[in-house]
Amino acid sequence: MALIECSNELAMNTPNRTRRKALGALAAGAMMATDGVQAAVRGLAFSSNATLDAIVIGGGLAGLSAARQLKNQGASVVVIEARNRLGGRISSQVLPNGQVIDLGAQFVSKAQRRISKLVDEVGLTRVQPHDTGDHLFISSSKATPIRVAADAMPLPLFGKLDMLLANWRFEHALHNFRNDISHLDAISASTFLGKLTHTGVTESFLSALIEGEYCVSLDDISAYELLEQVTSMGGLSGLSNSDQWFLSEGTEPLVQHLRTSVGNGLVLNSPAQNLEIKPDSVTVDTPRGKYKARQIIVAVPPQLYDRIGLLNSVPPKHSRVLAAYRSGRVIKTLLIFDRPWWRDRGLSGRIQHIGSFFNSAVDCSSPQGRVGNLVVFSTARSARQLEVNRSESVRIRLAMEWLREVCGTTVPSVIAARSVDWSADPWSLGGYASVRSLGGWLDAPSLFATHGRIHFAGTETATEWRSYMEGALQSAERAAQTVLFNGSK
Repeated sequence: MALIECSNELAMNTPNRTRRKALGALAAGAMMATDGVQAAVRGLAFSSNATLDAIVIGGGLAGLSAARQLKNQGASVVVIEARNRLGGRISSQVLPNGQVIDLGAQFVSKAQRRISKLVDEVGLTRVQPHDTGDHLFISSSKATPIRVAADAMPLPLFGKLDMLLANWRFEHALHNFRNDISHLDAISASTFLGKLTHTGVTESFLSALIEGEYCVSLDDISAYELLEQVTSMGGLSGLSNSDQWFLSEGTEPLVQHLRTSVGNGLVLNSPAQNLEIKPDSVTVDTPRGKYKARQIIVAVPPQLYDRIGLLNSVPPKHSRVLAAYRSGRVIKTLLIFDRPWWRDRGLSGRIQHIGSFFNSAVDCSSPQGRVGNLVVFSTARSARQLEVNRSESVRIRLAMEWLREVCGTTVPSVIAARSVDWSADPWSLGGYASVRSLGGWLDAPSLFATHGRIHFAGTETATEWRSYMEGALQSAERAAQTVLFNGSK
């Protein structure tokens, strides 16, 4: 979709270094879009009788990273991507002033060592989201907004004590939860949190925080799934520090860097349509021909496995669990103003609104604050309510109405805006990750283990920082190592 802009033009006031990187990313993205057919034609060279070492299905962060690692070890690889672009659930757009907005995955943490290393390798600039000033907290769809100091918890005294105890109980549960899989995988995460808390306000607050982070209703996943997810991040401290930085140049330069490393082994506009598993090879059908390899890495979200014919190639229990996967739901709305006006009013730009179409917001303005970028999230239940029969322009209008309501003052007009529903993306069908439904861990504890010549990558398959960009890179590392090990036998 094109950027929705107002008539007044953005001022060209971004520093030259940042602008050059941002515009370079835009140029690379445009080249990918226009060269999609050419990339596919180049890829046809791989559809000869020659057998490759590996096929990677999916040109997102995990697929590109796995392909790069394999190529660095001398393996012959082709990456098959259904879209006319690379990046998967990473997508950036450059504003007329050179500032970049991220339409998809955005935040990184210093504890995420792989993505941090890649950021340094590309030479991108970390920016800490603005956090000075009061946060706004609205406890229900009809409650009055309250201003809360940045380091304060927006709960009454007993609620704060209850939250401290709930956090302690949660951390304690992380130590031995794998010994109780039959019980914890049979109860919902919402039931589990209800047992950790004593007050409804604390339970509601904690549930909203977790649903906002993982984009799924806690009624739809098990307590075991929740505990596994948080364990993959190193505990609750990882959850609280998962959004330490965003990148001034956006996340897409990471994709472009990996793309360059992979070289010509990229085939765009070519959704995988069928897999044929033989004793000595794997064949993948696409609209542009067949590709044959000794091994395959599937690096697309689990909700797409059935579309590529994978469910018939895994054990029946695994197939049933994958068919019941719950897709995350997220709508990301970006409201661009000529300046971050909320700062003038003593506000940080952080908003949490339980029960609204828009459940959270964060200030991701440029480092100099000359252009205001308020990123508004609708996740889980909020996204489900908002996405029904509403276009992008309607969602933007509703977001502005919501902002005027919660701020209680005059809100200036936007100079640009975007609203992206990742559940409507046919090659994502959700964001930013998907999760197992109740009973999924008990039925298939080793769901993403190598199955014959099939290996799995993608953030959903990670054992570290699952659901984040770091998880995508960790899964790629594991999958590439397994392919290389199997190839050497």
